[in-house]
Amino acid sequence: MKQFLGLIKVCALLLVLTTNLSAQSPPNLAQLQQDFALRFMEPEPHMALAKYFLAHNERLEAFLTLEAARRGRFAEPVFNQAFMLHIREFDNSKKAEDALLAEHVRQPESVDVLYQLADIYISREQWARAKPLLLEAVKKKPDGYTLLVCLIGVLQAEGNKQEADRLGQDYISRHPESEPAYLTRAEQAREKEPAKAKEILRDASVRFPNSGSVFFDLAIVLQKESDLQPAEAAFVRAAELSPDSADIQAWTGRFFYKARHEDSRALQYYLNAYFLDPHAYETEYVESRIRKIAFDAGAKSMEEQLGKQVALIDLLDSADPTVVILALEKMAESWQSSCTDKLVGLMGHQDQGIRWMATELLKGHVDRSFDERLKGLLHDRDLRRRGLAAYIAVHLWRDQSFQSLSELLRDPAQLVRFDAISALMMEGGPAGRQIVFAHAARETSPEIRKLIAAEKAAPSPQTTP
Repeated sequence: MKQFLGLIKVCALLLVLTTNLSAQSPPNLAQLQQDFALRFMEPEPHMALAKYFLAHNERLEAFLTLEAARRGRFAEPVFNQAFMLHIREFDNSKKAEDALLAEHVRQPESVDVLYQLADIYISREQWARAKPLLLEAVKKKPDGYTLLVCLIGVLQAEGNKQEADRLGQDYISRHPESEPAYLTRAEQAREKEPAKAKEILRDASVRFPNSGSVFFDLAIVLQKESDLQPAEAAFVRAAELSPDSADIQAWTGRFFYKARHEDSRALQYYLNAYFLDPHAYETEYVESRIRKIAFDAGAKSMEEQLGKQVALIDLLDSADPTVVILALEKMAESWQSSCTDKLVGLMGHQDQGIRWMATELLKGHVDRSFDERLKGLLHDRDLRRRGLAAYIAVHLWRDQSFQSLSELLRDPAQLVRFDAISALMMEGGPAGRQIVFAHAARETSPEIRKLIAAEKAAPSPQTTP
């Protein structure tokens, strides 16, 4: 029953936050960056930065910010819940669950409450808790198509394909002129009678002109016939009609990437899919498609500018983060001390990866003539730059850095303390590790304490003389 597949994620996106923030002034970027440093070990500031970039149409930077959080900072369940709450604005917290459970007691006959409560469990992939609620809702409203879609999705997720198919067939037999009925007939004809499938879907597109699923299936049939112009129109229409379908957005991106070789158009649909579901997949995870397309474009842009005699150092001012990253990689091959000021500036860049790369370049090349500059960085007003200075200090000053690092361990910003701890653990040797272990008792962040405990329990790294 393909027409009921892939819709389960749609069910889990209907609750919205009840808090109205419209009366509050939106925070500016400097405020968000400050909060990011102060509460680095919490997911909310990472999400807030990503939302800022999305609101200012810096979608690639929003993607990089979220991926840094997803890949480098938070466990998947923590990231997923924060993403759902702050990016999708869908509250599946225990507090929201308890509120709906209480509402269910007050309104036991409310199908809407059953549906919303099931949504929470679906979003957590708690199929066994969602199923009885959906069974009850479908019993109360047997012709509720959306309820049935969710129930079929839950049954399939549990591996109960036979029952899912039975429910789908029963709905179609009772509603032979419905959208699922048309989609089913087209699916049955697609392999052996593609022309018939196309005819059914064209008819369905007239009957259901606002159905993204119909246009999507039509696009697939047309693409298989290598009829790319009408296929493109159908894919675009499907994506327009289904802005909340990660699958349709991703596969539309794949069409432009694979069939049309129009990377810039593909990128926009892939980003659409990612911001709906960071785990979206279309034979390849969209995150990898986004990264490849973006960096391929960045490499092309960099080479074109270098070919026009633009200096490598000037590329560090690019608004495209991929160009800056690639320029930093190229700069690492041939260090020039004249780049020092520019790299110090990049230690405060809005992109976390660029900040780190700039720091690594400085750490690997500056000498003691950088001391006075480094002392200033260790007290920089930019908390992100202050924390990164710890890595250079431990690398350059060795045990002479310990007093400065001990001061950073008392900094109110979680990011500064995290960086100081990481620098001491990475390059501070046994003495640096002992400073960190002694600090653990004073550390106020539970997450940082866990990291220290894990390091203490791990075998001591071999140190080179």
